[in-house]
Amino acid sequence: MPRLRRSRAVQVTAALAAEAKDIVVRPHFRRAIAAALLFVGASVVSVSLGGIHARHLVDGRSEPWLSHRVGSWAAAGVAVVTGVLCIRLIANELSRVLRQRGNPAAAGSLHLLIQVVGYLAVLLVIAGLLAVRVESLLLSGAIGSVVIGLAAQQALGNAIAGIVLLFARPFVVGDYITLRAGALGGQYDGEVVSITLMFTILQTAEGPISLPNSAVLAAATGRRQPPSALPPG
Repeated sequence: MPRLRRSRAVQVTAALAAEAKDIVVRPHFRRAIAAALLFVGASVVSVSLGGIHARHLVDGRSEPWLSHRVGSWAAAGVAVVTGVLCIRLIANELSRVLRQRGNPAAAGSLHLLIQVVGYLAVLLVIAGLLAVRVESLLLSGAIGSVVIGLAAQQALGNAIAGIVLLFARPFVVGDYITLRAGALGGQYDGEVVSITLMFTILQTAEGPISLPNSAVLAAATGRRQPPSALPPG
């Protein structure tokens, strides 16, 4: 009985420590929000000034509006700087949270993913401010996205599911869990060794096994006590 009480006390202490860690490790987006507001403001200013090709009427003739063009260029430059800064701050903050939660591998992958998607979004906005034909870019990008999406549909599904698992946290590294789903081909019991952007790795009785995150997210999941922690009999 004393041993059983001691083991339960240790488990409760570990659970409280994990909850405290979750409370402490939170993302802080104040600087990213400030950069995003500056990005939006600079974009609005550039558009309101008429863009880099602004013109006005002088004696009934359409003439280049030099002051507005200079202002539009300056606002577009501010938008570039603040947009890039915003994406970097968001990527760094989310990867910091994942590293402190014990997922350094997933942190690096998520950092890269956020930067790629974010920089593409900023590029489209800046292209619009600089009067680049965004329609042609979007058309070519859409065609490329369809081709890439068809070729990497499974990988993208795993990556999105990995992000959900990392932040929803139905389980964490070190938990002993049971996964049950038809997509997994049955039931798996084991300790969570690692959660990456693409796979969840379990240490089972037969050895380590890597499960795709899309299947793990769709599976019925339950935390269990490891067999070694169960009382005999």
